[in-house]
Amino acid sequence: MEEALSQLIEISNRIGKDSSLVVGTGGNTSVKTEDGKHMYIKASGTELKDMNEEYGWRRLRTDGVREIFEDKHLAGMEAIEREVEMIKRLQMTCDDKFTNGARPSVESLLHVVLDKCVVHLHASPVLAYASAKNGKREFLRLFEDEEYPPLWMPYGDPGFSLSKKVLRYVRKYTGEYGRGPVIMILAKHGLLAAERGPQAVLQRVETVVGRCKQGLKGPEITEPQASSRREVDSVREVIRDALREVTGGEMPVEHFTNKTVAEFSARKDTCKLLRVPALTPDEMGFASTPVVWLGSYDRKRAIERIRAVIAKHGKPPVAFLAKDVGLFLVREAGFTSILKEVIVSSLYVRSRAQDMGGINPLNKRQRDFVNNWEGEKFRVRVARDS
Repeated sequence: MEEALSQLIEISNRIGKDSSLVVGTGGNTSVKTEDGKHMYIKASGTELKDMNEEYGWRRLRTDGVREIFEDKHLAGMEAIEREVEMIKRLQMTCDDKFTNGARPSVESLLHVVLDKCVVHLHASPVLAYASAKNGKREFLRLFEDEEYPPLWMPYGDPGFSLSKKVLRYVRKYTGEYGRGPVIMILAKHGLLAAERGPQAVLQRVETVVGRCKQGLKGPEITEPQASSRREVDSVREVIRDALREVTGGEMPVEHFTNKTVAEFSARKDTCKLLRVPALTPDEMGFASTPVVWLGSYDRKRAIERIRAVIAKHGKPPVAFLAKDVGLFLVREAGFTSILKEVIVSSLYVRSRAQDMGGINPLNKRQRDFVNNWEGEKFRVRVARDS
């Protein structure tokens, strides 16, 4: 096995098996060969923990990836059409043995301009800063002792636009500091860490996430108060009956709670925070509709709220948060674990960002782009089918 691929698998498995770092199938990793001619990168929609010698990655020609940046015709295309074409171009840079339709990460263009080993994560403590109005100021304060300060990137539409923006910022940063950034924060998106070797980049990720977690304030809840089986079943039946009344369909409803869910539910501004639009492309892709707050377990009220979500979003809600009972997820069985991770992360981020000067969500134009972005649809489809 080539050393770069071995290093990619090592980094990916270590990161992917740490539930505090990874949310669903989010995030990606890459390692360039020693000569810089090729880059191994995670395949879109797969999970880091599952990567092995035969699965979960693609090998790209780095010169081919860089040529995508320079293509003036591509830059002049309409956004949605351009994103589809960019994915085709990325596929054309692959020179590995795979013929199963696996795509290299759509963020390959971000990775190619950074150091040899790159980790991109959507860890909740980092997202709290990336999604807060005062997040940039507070994050940079955490790392003011770094020799090479973090690079904070304003939000850019995922895909080609974000990649071009990152290229400009990285070039400017390199001109100022004589090397590329080792820490980069993408507003409303996540963390990029870049180092020369696998151990160095893993240590960098641990340091960044650890400092972010220590810097966040929040109430200390040791364990959520356990609800009785009768309470859980009662709320589940209210949700099932309300969905059946509105949609005519039957869907499994699963219950879950933990410290994050209990803490968020106990806030005085819970309902207000749930009304804030999606924070990240991940949340839009996997949750698709807002979490419905059930302050009381009334069937009529549940029906009203389900109808309101359908009227606004064109589809029924997939998650309900019931006061003092927990989170209820409505989804296909194989998709529930990812949905749970995305929603619990969103609750954590909303709470911490609100306490950092307020939440800075995706605006309507940004949400419209993500809703029409083929790259996100593909990633969700792969996760759903896995």
